[in-house]
Amino acid sequence: MFSFLSMVNFHMDQLLIDTYHRRIHKLRVSLTDHCNLRCQYCMPVNAQFMDHGSYLQPADYATLIGELQRHGINEVRLTGGEPLLRHNFQEIVHHLRSLNLPKISVTTNGLLLHHHLDFLARSGILDINISLDSLHSHTFQRITHRLGLEHIQHNIALAKAQQFRIKVNMVVMKGVNDHEIYEFIEYAKMQQVEVRFLEVMRIGYACQQQSHWFIPAHELIEKIKHRYELIPVPSPLDATAFSFQTSCGARIGFIASESQPFCGHCSRWRLSADGILRACLLKEEGVSLKNTTPEQRQHLYQTLLGMKPYLRPPEVHHAMYTIGG
Repeated sequence: MFSFLSMVNFHMDQLLIDTYHRRIHKLRVSLTDHCNLRCQYCMPVNAQFMDHGSYLQPADYATLIGELQRHGINEVRLTGGEPLLRHNFQEIVHHLRSLNLPKISVTTNGLLLHHHLDFLARSGILDINISLDSLHSHTFQRITHRLGLEHIQHNIALAKAQQFRIKVNMVVMKGVNDHEIYEFIEYAKMQQVEVRFLEVMRIGYACQQQSHWFIPAHELIEKIKHRYELIPVPSPLDATAFSFQTSCGARIGFIASESQPFCGHCSRWRLSADGILRACLLKEEGVSLKNTTPEQRQHLYQTLLGMKPYLRPPEVHHAMYTIGG
């Protein structure tokens, strides 16, 4: 833990370098914990949500993220819950665009994407990750407890037609959707999107079934190699995914948060919709930035640098959708 003296000496433009010499330069920003799906590994059907009155206001994002930008934050990803449910989503984006950040991206389930594609294109936000766990209506409904697969697929096609860079994230669950791996690879080829296969994480609602659903990434890779040659694609050291080009022309990736944690090189902080800044998705504790002065926040940033773990924490029971996955 840092001393009080080091906190006092933390300058307004000092880079965010933690106790393990990791430079924090990426920020995940959860705009809401609400979602219009109820994916069985993420959110219970009767989920309890934050009161909208506790949310940060659009101008708060420019203030806080602008401040963090001076400390070296240069990539922001907007997440949820489902970020496109935030009624003032576009106003928030306007504030962020005023900061001239090098990269802003969005993670969404895609259901509402058609309402925002033109706006995102005008704003220069062309990187979109879309969560999609099945290409079959019955399985999609089983996982999400909702309808809407065809709508999401249509919105992906619309986004591709407008030259958005799309990555599709599929959480692989044994006995639920693991039989669709090859179909997703062919989908990646046909739609010219990167598909990334995610391990089910031991977090929140998924803890109840994680051991039954879990398939390690290396098993998926061995299965895929029976049909396709996999050519590794170089990735940055702090990347969450490792990627391959397949012999069929598809690009695929794997996020092995459980079997191959990337905590040792993590460069991310997370800001929740109610203003809690956290050092790690798997650590519930954080620091509240609401109703604080710039001077107080400098101390809070320094404190948070000492809270970021080097090794992956064990099973955690707080809800991922409240922090932003």
